[in-house]
Amino acid sequence: MSKSESALALPSRRALFKSRLNNRTLMRQVIARQESRRSRNLSDAAELPPFAVRVLTRMGFGPRRTELAPQSAPNPNQVFSDQFQRSPLLGKDDVAYFESLGRNDDERLERYVDEQLYGNLPDPEWEQRKAAYPASFDTLDEPLSTTYSERECQGFSNYVVPQRQVERAAFARACYSRRQLLELIVDFWHNHFNVFSGGDEDIYVSWAHWDRAVIREHAFGNFHDLVQATAKHPAMLHYLDNYANEAGGFNENYARELFELHTLGAINYLGNTSPLDAPLLAANPYSGLNDPLLDALNISDPARDIQSHYTDNDVYEAAKALTGWRYDDEDIRDENNVCTSGGTGAFFVNEADHDSGGKVILSGGLQNIPADRGALEDGEVAIKLAVYHPGTARYIALKLCQRLIADEPPESVIQAAADTFYANRTEPDQIARTLRTILLSDEFKDPANWGKKIKRPFEYAVSAMRAAQCDYTWRFDDRDTDNFLRTYEGTGQRLYWWRTPDGYADDRAAWMGSTTLVQNWRTVDWLLDENDDSDADRVMRIIDTTLENFPGNPTPRELVAFWCHWILGFTPSGGWVGDVGTYYAHEPTALGRACMQFITQQDFNGEEDSPPFPADQQIPREELRNDDWPNRWHRRLRGMVKLILWSPNFMQR
Repeated sequence: MSKSESALALPSRRALFKSRLNNRTLMRQVIARQESRRSRNLSDAAELPPFAVRVLTRMGFGPRRTELAPQSAPNPNQVFSDQFQRSPLLGKDDVAYFESLGRNDDERLERYVDEQLYGNLPDPEWEQRKAAYPASFDTLDEPLSTTYSERECQGFSNYVVPQRQVERAAFARACYSRRQLLELIVDFWHNHFNVFSGGDEDIYVSWAHWDRAVIREHAFGNFHDLVQATAKHPAMLHYLDNYANEAGGFNENYARELFELHTLGAINYLGNTSPLDAPLLAANPYSGLNDPLLDALNISDPARDIQSHYTDNDVYEAAKALTGWRYDDEDIRDENNVCTSGGTGAFFVNEADHDSGGKVILSGGLQNIPADRGALEDGEVAIKLAVYHPGTARYIALKLCQRLIADEPPESVIQAAADTFYANRTEPDQIARTLRTILLSDEFKDPANWGKKIKRPFEYAVSAMRAAQCDYTWRFDDRDTDNFLRTYEGTGQRLYWWRTPDGYADDRAAWMGSTTLVQNWRTVDWLLDENDDSDADRVMRIIDTTLENFPGNPTPRELVAFWCHWILGFTPSGGWVGDVGTYYAHEPTALGRACMQFITQQDFNGEEDSPPFPADQQIPREELRNDDWPNRWHRRLRGMVKLILWSPNFMQR
């Protein structure tokens, strides 16, 4: 057995027979085999998908199809319109839609990237689902002052609502939104500026505003604007204790993470080195920015020395600069001292709590923020010094390349992204330009970089929903949603629930443990089995999609071939399964063999050597829908689809 075949090797037929079509037995054994090989690249066991599938998987949450477009070669005489949304394939078959965008892969990718970054895409399906359940999403667009004042002091069941609504909306948006790159990058920034959303009622109640006005509003915009917005929001002010940072006893928590996680990163940290001994940059990076605050303090003078790395002293000085930053949390109480309304959550400064002395930040030990400049200005200058530093460009470029390409991306694309980020520091679309550099790079296109990452649980669950015809809106105060989220939480990546400031890990090794793999499978198992006997209420439309695409009675071989193609977005040149009349042990792909062995298994009479169900014998349509004994075809079909969703082919990115 080859190395690639072993990753999908199945248990004995006797074990399958004893499971009585309970695919949990099969899955547990597949999980054990994958865990034993977790250090091996997943692509060893998987066929390389076409370019369109690789792009859609990396730039979002994978292809979604509601119907398969006819397979046809691009028309070399076609004139491609910049009005992408006019394509008749839009919203029906993402793979075919991508293929319709140009005459070659480079042209298609450029058009798709620009559509995602600059297309101002309408988002009808998400908007329709949101409108269908107004009580589930009513805080998403509320002003902070409204949500905060009405809920902050009204008890857990009230102040928790914004966080719960955003959590549920994230699944619905990622599954149904056309703005796939936006949803992916929103998730990236939520982790980069991580706030544990369950940390306090002030965080819970301000979460919808944090998601909308901070993360989403600036996701493709200017990084400086994004950092300033995070620093002034009650969620961040409370989480990292800057609301309690005051003169005479400064709290360094926020300033520490500002440097270590949000801007320059630990890769640019010199520890307790004296600023006088820190290496200097060859040129002043703040010169020529035309920033009024930096110019007023003469920080932009080309002759000024600027450190190439930061030290502990820079953190301490920045913490002093950020003293006195506050948010309105003043409760209104009645004559019985009962809170009737919270504050507004609005940012303000308290000069009485501000350290008004001079500060020394990234300046080689020389004072660069004079005394008595005021709390707001001091804090904003400290943030600007960190944000506009070339070390920040390098760190953000590295993290974006790790998210979009590989855990260890090529140096060439990191440098290109850093150069774009740095050169566009004051541009309103700085982040979008940086993303464009990465996504149009040769390194992003290179098939050798495929499979260097796996899907984290959120990506895995959502991509399974998109691939296998989910038709359900995750919403507030709904039993099915609550049950799903309880199951999903076991994967270890509940949204906005990482307690430390570093956010969820973004490397492959962190998500290859047996606990995560088992819980990933349980999540998909829940999705495909929930309400499966109800035509109106089932979460995933497996049986419906099958019958819509087979006017007659399908065979097991046809079902395997169809669902591999539907979910994975392509069929390899040799097919997923062999020709009619061939035995499943000789299928051309490991995945085809696994699926054929599963769907044709039999032994209802207790005979170990009972032959499998004939691979090319037709299955009556009514048996697929009704799940009649003894073959239980509906159950078999769902189990086979789960195998595809559990395969290395589907898990890699």
